[in-house]
This record gives sequence, C-alpha cells and structure tokens, in this order.
Amino acid sequence: MEIGKKSTEAWKEYKKSKVNAKRVISIAKVKKQKECVSNLNDPIHQNEIFRIAKEIVKERIKLTKGKVIVDKKGIKDS
Repeated sequence: MEIGKKSTEAWKEYKKSKVNAKRVISIAKVKKQKECVSNLNDPIHQNEIFRIAKEIVKERIKLTKGKVIVDKKGIKDS
C-alpha cells in the first residue's frame, strides 16, 4: 500500500503546484494589462500599439483569403 500512498501524495502536490502556477500567471497577466493600459496615453507607445493592431488585421485578412488545401499536390505547391 506504500505505492498508492505515494501516488496520492504526488497527485495532491501536483494539484497544489498547478493552482500556484495559475495564480502566478494570473497576477502577471493583470500586471501586464495594467502596464499596457497606462501606456495608451504615452505618445511613444501609441505608434507601437497601432503597429500591433495593423499586424493583427493583416493576419486576419490572410486567414480569410486563404484556402484550405487538402490534396498532396496543393500542399507541395504552396
């Protein structure tokens, strides 16, 4: 029964670590969002924000114009 006890303890430790990791990620995410929002009024960072927005729009346009290739010849040619 020793093996079962170890795996139960390992599982509990895993769950505890997972919760802690999610908490750390959440805190970092909120911190970065606040930093980005505070940079919106800064003229230096406004150009960067517009550049990122343009990149996102270009990527979406590429995705909507793209065709799904299902045959091997089409995959080789692309």
